[in-house]
Amino acid sequence: MKGKGFLYLPAQSLVFARIPKCANTSIKTRLSTLIQTKIVQHPHQNRVLEPTNDLFWKKCTKEARWLKPDQYTALYDRVTSFSVIRDPLRRLQSCYREKVLRPEVFPAMKKLGYDRGMTFNDFVKLTCALDVFNMDVHTQPQTFLIMDSKGRLPHFIARLENLDQDWKKLSTSMKDKGVNLGGSLPRLNSSKNLSNLTTDELSLSADTQREYELTYGADIKLFENLSRNHAER
Repeated sequence: MKGKGFLYLPAQSLVFARIPKCANTSIKTRLSTLIQTKIVQHPHQNRVLEPTNDLFWKKCTKEARWLKPDQYTALYDRVTSFSVIRDPLRRLQSCYREKVLRPEVFPAMKKLGYDRGMTFNDFVKLTCALDVFNMDVHTQPQTFLIMDSKGRLPHFIARLENLDQDWKKLSTSMKDKGVNLGGSLPRLNSSKNLSNLTTDELSLSADTQREYELTYGADIKLFENLSRNHAER
């Protein structure tokens, strides 16, 4: 299914439900240290495949593989699955800045009608008008991306905004199961801040705000619940 990606490490009984722009690069790089890999040249570029590329997990190792949602569902009760989410609006702001406000609009998004001259409000309005299956993976709702075929969320969900503490908690839990995830997670390919965009430039009209809340309602609720649980500890 377009967008969904469940990276399975059988020996560790571990599944990573990935969301682009949510520490994806850092986590896949760390997971690659848990398995045996080999160097393979990128099939279309003059460089070797790296853990950040999905092809790496298909061509550079036999100790991990990508699962389809129904395959992940079949294993759900026998593995530990995890993911990292972030504030839904901040995720859209990051996508707008990095995929649209650039010399050339990200090709996959350009095909969907995104234009470099559009405002953030117009960006969100167009995004919410798309069917979830037609959205770019960088804008698809996070809950959609990480749910299995029965609509279940991963066993452990971290927040990007609290990643150091959440990663430590996951690492401790996995160490009890004989899996060493290493120390703190380095920030690889971290997004730049949004200081070049003003509050007004990132604001939404009342109508667009309603569309955003309808489209990303499940994401908003999940993020708020996780934030609330953290505050209550």
